[in-house]
Amino acid sequence: MTNEKTSYKRLVAAILIGFTMLSVALLTPALVLLSVKVINLDPKNYTNTYGFAVGIGTFFAIIAPPLGGALGDHTHLMLGKRRVWLIIGAVVGAVGMLMMGFSKSIGVLIAGWMIVQFFYNIAGASFSSLVPDQVPEEKRASFSGLIGLAQPLGVLIGNVLAGALNVKFPILLWIILTLFGLAGPIITSLMIKDTPAIKKPQGPKQSFGHMLGSIFPSPRKYPNYTKAFFLKIFILMGYGAGTYLPIMLARKFGFSGNHAGQVVAIVNIAGLVFAAGMSLAGGFLSDKIKRQRPLILAGAISMIIGLMLYMTATGIPVIIVGGIFLATGFGLFNSADASLVLRVLPNKDDAGKDYGLMTSANNLQGVLIPLLAPFLLKIGGWYAFFIGLAIICALGIVMLYSIPEDPRFAASKQATDDVHHAPVA
Repeated sequence: MTNEKTSYKRLVAAILIGFTMLSVALLTPALVLLSVKVINLDPKNYTNTYGFAVGIGTFFAIIAPPLGGALGDHTHLMLGKRRVWLIIGAVVGAVGMLMMGFSKSIGVLIAGWMIVQFFYNIAGASFSSLVPDQVPEEKRASFSGLIGLAQPLGVLIGNVLAGALNVKFPILLWIILTLFGLAGPIITSLMIKDTPAIKKPQGPKQSFGHMLGSIFPSPRKYPNYTKAFFLKIFILMGYGAGTYLPIMLARKFGFSGNHAGQVVAIVNIAGLVFAAGMSLAGGFLSDKIKRQRPLILAGAISMIIGLMLYMTATGIPVIIVGGIFLATGFGLFNSADASLVLRVLPNKDDAGKDYGLMTSANNLQGVLIPLLAPFLLKIGGWYAFFIGLAIICALGIVMLYSIPEDPRFAASKQATDDVHHAPVA
């Protein structure tokens, strides 16, 4: 069976609509509502409870993308290998959203968050897998830049909804977010063309140990894939610091949960224009210059500046500016990172799984930061917290320069050099 592809413009529209709506549902709790819920339900121990909730939720967000990608890689149903998991992720994730919204205890809240993180990230992996499935190489960075608008738009819509409804109509807010998360993937499923995975001859039966070992591509055989994996973890540790902003506002400035949520909404909205603009412009620029390194470098530096502003902030204006630098850095990083990842994927047949592993790297900061935060805060307060994350982000720059530049850039540079050094007739 041939791999039927969606037209480029229709694919952009389908994923931008669906992924934006899914981002509204997933990112609004992640950035605002989860911390507010935890502070309100557990006012005496919210720092540790929030760290636990984020950590266990992110664990499910880490295992879901490679699993979702791998399931799609081997799904032979006529509905299509990605459609199936878009729909399943959306439907079951909606159950978790409603559990969170109606929760009256920390246990129900965290259980709902685990479901949301797992199944929405299954759907998210299916969105991501459409890129190696259907996007031509020469358009991957610009495509990623366009699709990079989805998360900022999702944050914008979610924060507007949260600011308008969370204080007076919280249940209505959660129902609306649930509908966004349900409708988005279904709309995309209706718009795209998708085919079942191609059935392949059965090879010799593999041992369980061999199957586990094949989950992550061999670092020795595919070193650049491994480097790109750690590059994402290191640099996004800088961006992930923003998830602790509500906690900082509560502990350092004495804000209530709702007040902290309102300030975070302002910070997020202020940074959205920059994140979206840098993602869009950076993607087109990356395809034009056939390079990813300069944009990722600029993104990392911008994130480090944002962390330093958070560290020294004595009031809301500096926090807003710091949030803008973090958002700008994320947009620049996001515009070129996907193109870098796609060119180091080891195996076309396992593209969904391997690309899903990279999505897991995006989410790992949600586990690592809560693990590091108590230690860093204990040894040096918020100064140690933000300096520590800035150092880790800087390690990402070191890792970036260990990955060769795009072969297309090297080829075009060589062609230019050949022209300049050609003998004059």
